[in-house]
Amino acid sequence: MSVAQQSSVTFKIRVEPRGAEIHCREGQTVLDAILRSGLAVPYGCKHGNCSACKAKVLEGDYRLMDRVSEFALMGFERDDGYILMCSTLPESDLVVEVEEEDEEPGVQLFPVHDFAAVVRENLACTHDIHRIRLELTEPSDIPYAAGQFFEFAIPQSDEGRAYSVATRYRTGEPLEFHVKRVPGGRGSNYMCDLKPGDRVRGSGPYGKMQLRDRNKKLLFVAGGSGMAPIKGLIEELFAGPYEHEAWFFYGARKVRDLYLMDLWRELEQKQSNFHFIPALSERDPEDAWEGEEGYIADVVERHFERFDGMDAYLCGPPALIQTTLKVLYKGGLRSSNIFYDEF
Repeated sequence: MSVAQQSSVTFKIRVEPRGAEIHCREGQTVLDAILRSGLAVPYGCKHGNCSACKAKVLEGDYRLMDRVSEFALMGFERDDGYILMCSTLPESDLVVEVEEEDEEPGVQLFPVHDFAAVVRENLACTHDIHRIRLELTEPSDIPYAAGQFFEFAIPQSDEGRAYSVATRYRTGEPLEFHVKRVPGGRGSNYMCDLKPGDRVRGSGPYGKMQLRDRNKKLLFVAGGSGMAPIKGLIEELFAGPYEHEAWFFYGARKVRDLYLMDLWRELEQKQSNFHFIPALSERDPEDAWEGEEGYIADVVERHFERFDGMDAYLCGPPALIQTTLKVLYKGGLRSSNIFYDEF
């Protein structure tokens, strides 16, 4: 889990080819130790489902956690000493070969902190999405970039749960998260059942979902609670000067799944260069709705034939990401101009 286990046993990890040496506590993943040391390395989901943090162990003993997907790390790769750093626990000193992380323009690295916080508000925005505001108590402030995510410790679970922060950073302001309750989901049910005054623990910030370039047209696409990081990014965008056009396409199934509609309509009134386009994919016949209908990727394609000169930010279920990527690629947008976190 991301909140590192406290242990008196530590191992040394030498990170090649840069030669940096860091310390990793027993029960702490290789990735967690590296991120807390301030080194920049590639990573994505942090839970063994993608292959972004793949590395090779050159020396030492380790244990690969059971959560690692066979698709993210193939059997022959495991036999050759490859690991996913997010899901590898050292059992001795290690030498690990890690791909150098190129610096990305507009991306700022922030130190990862363990934190404690108290719940100030928990509002049900829809039948299954909760808007949760937390006040940090230890430390009292953690700098982060809009679009990044934090991980929360879940009782009776060895793994944390990741949720994107839904606000831009302002010193001393509460952190806001949008959590979708998943039937039988231990993490989401724990979060959605929190009451004002409850205390939580976690770590962060993580991720590279950050606003890169405000000097171009921007496209934002989200579905469900994926609105959270997009909300933070758009807040950040309009907190400063922005002279181009920005579009936010938001997909929901039914009218009952829409939330914060007034917020976006008010921003449209305030900012003439901001356009909010919600769409329903499974509208009930009795729903009063005169807006767009269909899957959000199809709605985006109906509005744009080309995406030249744009950047795109996506957040939502895997199906939304994959279908939207196809539309963007078809419209000429390169992968270097598309940003999203894999969960």
